Amino acid sequence: MNSRRSSLPWSRIGTMITDMMMVNLSVMVAFLVRFVGLPPAYNWDAYLAVAPWLSLAVVVLLGGYDLYPSTWISPAQISRKIFPVVVLLAGLTVVTSFLLGRFGFPRSVFVLSSLFDWPMLYWSRRLWQYGLYGAKKTRVLAVTSLPTAKMPDDLTNLGPHPRITVLDASAFQPGIAADVFLLDDSLPEPIKLAVLNDALSRNIRCLWQPTLYDTLVAQAEMTVVGQIPFLAIDPLPSAWVRQLGKRAVDTVIASLLLLVSLPFDIFIVAAIVLDDGWPVIYRQERVTSGNESFTMLKFRTMEKDYERTHGQGLTMPGDPGVTRVGRILRASHLDEIPQLWNVLRGDMSLVGPRPERPHFVEQFSAELPPYNLRHQIKPGITGLAQLSGHYLSTPQEKLQMDLTYSRHSSLWMDLKILLQTIEHLWKKPAPTSESTKNPQAFDDERPNIKRPG
Repeated sequence: MNSRRSSLPWSRIGTMITDMMMVNLSVMVAFLVRFVGLPPAYNWDAYLAVAPWLSLAVVVLLGGYDLYPSTWISPAQISRKIFPVVVLLAGLTVVTSFLLGRFGFPRSVFVLSSLFDWPMLYWSRRLWQYGLYGAKKTRVLAVTSLPTAKMPDDLTNLGPHPRITVLDASAFQPGIAADVFLLDDSLPEPIKLAVLNDALSRNIRCLWQPTLYDTLVAQAEMTVVGQIPFLAIDPLPSAWVRQLGKRAVDTVIASLLLLVSLPFDIFIVAAIVLDDGWPVIYRQERVTSGNESFTMLKFRTMEKDYERTHGQGLTMPGDPGVTRVGRILRASHLDEIPQLWNVLRGDMSLVGPRPERPHFVEQFSAELPPYNLRHQIKPGITGLAQLSGHYLSTPQEKLQMDLTYSRHSSLWMDLKILLQTIEHLWKKPAPTSESTKNPQAFDDERPNIKRPG
C-alpha cells in the first residue's frame, strides 16, 4: 500500500468532482426512466436551477461523514456512511427546489435518483480507492513489549486486506517489512522513537496508543523562549463569539427537533403508560460545566418499582428491569428526546462530553486527575467519545477523546458529529461479557451506585 499517494490533493479533488458527476448523472438517469426518454423543457430547466446546489450539498455531506480522507476507508464504512448522505441529500433537494420555486422538478425523480445515488457514489469511490491502493494486502506490524497487549478488533480501516503480525519490541529492526506500524502504550520511549524514525524515513504510517500525557502534549504548540524550544499548552479557548454561535445552533436545532419529534413523543408517552404506568419521565442528577449539577431528563425505560424490589445496580445487557417499551426506546435512542429540553435550558449542548453522575465524577477524578478538565465545556447529547468509542471503551479512553474535542471543537466539528450521529444510531457493537467491566457502558437509571470490583 502506498500511503503517500492517498494523501495527494488531486485524489480528493478528483473524488469530489466524481461525486458531483455521479449525483447529477443519477438525476439524468431518473429523468430518462420517468419520462421514458428526454424530459420536457419545463422539467429540465427546473433541474438545471437546482443542479449547482445539489452538487455543493453532496460534497458538504460527504465531507461531513469523513468520506474525503487522506487514508484508506473500508468498503463497509463507505456503504454505511453513504446511506444517510443519500437520505439527507434527497431532503435537501426537495427543500432547495421549493425555496427556488422550481416546482417542475418532479417528486418521482427525487425518489428514483436517490435509488441510483447509493450505487453510483459507492462504486465510484471504490474505484478511486482501487486506483490509489490497488488490491495488495496491508501488512500491519504491531510492536509491543507485553505478551497480552490489547489489539484493535477491527483493522479494516488501515488498508485493503489487512494482515497483522505481532512483534516483540526486542526483535524490532529498522527496515522490517510493513505498511502500517501499531505501537501499544507499554513501549519504552527509545523503542517508540526508533520505530517512529524508521516509519517516517520510509513513508510508513505509524499509530500508537496514547497515554493521558500523550493526549495533553499532542495539543501543544512549539514555541521558543530565549532561543530554547518549549512546548506550550494554552488554556482552552473560550472565545465568546464561538460560545454564542454554539448556543444559537443548539437553540435552533433543539427547537426544530422538539417540534419534529412531537408526534413520536405522544406515541411514546402512551406506550410507556400502557406498558408500565406513570411516571413517563425519568430524572437523574448529572454534572455539567463548572462541576455544577443539573437534572437530566429521559423517557423512563426501567420498571418503576424495580429498584425497590431488586436493589440498586448497574444496567447490563439483557437486564430484566428494562420494560418492553424501554428496550425499543433504548435500541432506537428515542429515550433521549427529553434531553432536548436540557439543551434549551442551557444545561447541556447538542455536542460535548457525555454528562456523568456525581458519584462517578468523584471516583474517576480520583483515578484520573485530568478528568475534571472535561467539565470546562458543556456536556452534550452526543459527542466525539460516543462516536469514536464504544461500550467497551475505558473511562481513560473516553476522557482522551473528550479532551481532544474540548481543544479542537468548532461549529464545523459539531456539524460533522451531528451528521455522523445519524449513522451511529444503527451501528451497535455485539454485546459481550466484557460489557460488565465498564461502569460507563450503559446510561442506566439507578443513581449514585458503586462500580462493581
